[in-house]
Amino acid sequence: MARYPTVTLTLLIAAAGGLGLLAYGHRPARDHRPAAETAPAFVGREACARCHTDEARLWTGSHHDLAMQVADDQSVRGAFDGSLFTYDGVTSRFYRRDGKYLVWTDGPDGAMHEYEVAYTFGVDPLQQYLIAFPGGRYQALDIAWDARPATRGGQRWYHLHADEHVGPGDVLHWTGAALNWNDRCARCHSTNLRKGYRPEEDRYETTWSELDVSCEACHGPGSAHVAWARGDRTRDVIGKGLTVDLVDRPSAAWVSGGPAGIAHRSVQRTAHAEIETCAPCHARRAELSDGALPGRPLLDDYVPALLEDGLYFPDGQIQDEVYEYGSFLQSRMYRAGVTCSDCHDPHSLRVRADGNALCTRCHAPERFDSVEHHFHRADSGGARCVACHMPARKYM
Repeated sequence: MARYPTVTLTLLIAAAGGLGLLAYGHRPARDHRPAAETAPAFVGREACARCHTDEARLWTGSHHDLAMQVADDQSVRGAFDGSLFTYDGVTSRFYRRDGKYLVWTDGPDGAMHEYEVAYTFGVDPLQQYLIAFPGGRYQALDIAWDARPATRGGQRWYHLHADEHVGPGDVLHWTGAALNWNDRCARCHSTNLRKGYRPEEDRYETTWSELDVSCEACHGPGSAHVAWARGDRTRDVIGKGLTVDLVDRPSAAWVSGGPAGIAHRSVQRTAHAEIETCAPCHARRAELSDGALPGRPLLDDYVPALLEDGLYFPDGQIQDEVYEYGSFLQSRMYRAGVTCSDCHDPHSLRVRADGNALCTRCHAPERFDSVEHHFHRADSGGARCVACHMPARKYM
């Protein structure tokens, strides 16, 4: 288990030179934002859903939709029924009273206290719980609910650091800095989030437009687009008033065939807006600013981690929790022009086909989904493309 990550001057210097290798050839994401005096505002999902009903339907119930919710009967998945969980000599209890979800556990002083759950955090395969503290802070409890079915070992409480001693005063204790929601987690679970840290008072005044990852978290503030859709032509509007142009492949298509049995793009990819919209929350990175908006070049606001020892294995595969972006940039798929939405529906987040069928949309099944290629019985785990090409690692 990696300890609390730090950002050092060495990392920043390395990023300035080394990331040029990763980002070489990138054309910055197009930014359609007008001048500051007419900058678009966030309007909320309801304004989007009036016209984009199919997209809203796909998004509803997705991991983005359920990224953070008020703790209530609909959102809480854990067993708050008097369940007990013991870790490192501390027995915590999860229960309800007067409609509230409560936890009896150790606090920052090492004594046992009762805490009320304010929000749920995530939904599957695990769900964490946020608890309010003084100074505008919210802390993520380090005892999480395994939301997987019982047949897969889920439906139980477990500790995120089960193999370590993590007590009060440790940065990894749930009351410590590593599990502070405002600084460590909030950016990627809500829309238009501003941390609002006040260093002179050591407190947070964190704000957001919407509690979860909604439309404008990816498309940017939508007021100019709504005005355009309603027929407002009082000023010049570029790109229908959209803040971010997410069309990475105009007139492009994937063409099957060829001696390699692998599809190729009919038009070379020249834009990177889609990938750089996903990257801030799907990369291991440091933040350079508070309140970065979609549409800005990634490196204006973030410093992605490099191919460092301890983060990646020598062959480039993931070792520590680095998410997807850094690995994707190393891949042949990225060089071939693949984007996130080629495999994932951007609204439901589900993959576009199940199992090997996802891969054989571009890789000829008679060549690649065959015993001659994978050397395993067709109905075995070894015959799955991801078993070799995308092996999984467990972090929480």
